[in-house]
Amino acid sequence: MLTTLVVTASLLFTGAPAQSVATKPLAFRGMTLQIPKTWKVGKEDMWGIHVKTGGCDRLAVECRGFYLVGPEGISLARHGNPYDPEGPYHPGNGLAACAPDKRYVEDFPGKLVDRGLRPVGAGHKATYRVWRVGCSTQSGKRTGVSYQERIWHLPKSKILIFDQWSDSRLAAILKRATWS
Repeated sequence: MLTTLVVTASLLFTGAPAQSVATKPLAFRGMTLQIPKTWKVGKEDMWGIHVKTGGCDRLAVECRGFYLVGPEGISLARHGNPYDPEGPYHPGNGLAACAPDKRYVEDFPGKLVDRGLRPVGAGHKATYRVWRVGCSTQSGKRTGVSYQERIWHLPKSKILIFDQWSDSRLAAILKRATWS
């Protein structure tokens, strides 16, 4: 009874269970995030680092996760142009496969559903955007499949955080980032 009361109170007041999750540090361009130990950190390439936060859906383009993108990936965004906060992030040229279902392509530019500034550690504010991106067939027929793309952009630090899976833990992790 007491345990149930403590867990219920914890969920009520903090939105999180009473137990803590084991974490590990992830450093990127002077920013350090404390991420769950179960998350898998990929190798850094020209686009950045892919952090896998969950499983791999059969039809998905990639496993659930987010990207930490550095200067090169920011400068070579959609069609080789620098990232523009007034549109979704799309690394590379041409059609992009739909994140949750690779049988389809992304229907850019999508619809802006949220914007503003969000904290990424003490003293750092990111330009924040959320886009609802629909997916269509190669011939342009709408499919009803869509997803939300969340972007945190820190232009002075030359960091872009790109999340196509809307992981509920990511915003809080970014808010607690530390900087060196």
